[in-house]
Amino acid sequence: MKTVAWLAGIGTLVAAALYMVVSLNRWEWNRALFFGLIVLIAEVALATGLVLRKLGQLESRSRPDPGVLGVVQETRPATPDRFGWLKDSARGQMNVFITFLVGGGVILSALAWVVDLVASKTATPVAERRLAKRLTRITYPGGGLVVDDMTVLAQDVPGADDAQIRKLLRPAGAT
Repeated sequence: MKTVAWLAGIGTLVAAALYMVVSLNRWEWNRALFFGLIVLIAEVALATGLVLRKLGQLESRSRPDPGVLGVVQETRPATPDRFGWLKDSARGQMNVFITFLVGGGVILSALAWVVDLVASKTATPVAERRLAKRLTRITYPGGGLVVDDMTVLAQDVPGADDAQIRKLLRPAGAT
């Protein structure tokens, strides 16, 4: 069965590569790209199969040394103590650092939420007036933009009846 799978993979790789070359020769780019993708998929599948086969051979060849295996089995504790870090003997160590780190993150997140809530409630109209005063420096001048007479005459075209544009583009000295 493995031989059939290997032959199918190699056959797919060769046939797709052949069709890709034929499609390139006929200037059929989309078909050549498709067969190129099939070549890539078959190549990756064959490489993965080879690596897995090699790993299986290495695993089947490597048997543990009976002497080493015996020593490892002898040193195994009778009953594993999975919660030994909770005992009083381990209090001086930093075994619960992660718990404090996560708890500290929760506390810092709550503190940031409170600061954001207070900041959103303390924006006053005084701050808005201060911002409006600072923004008046970049507003249009009160008399509109000063333009030449040609620009003013250019606005008198049909369909340009916009009072705001006329107010913005009035000639110098006009009120």
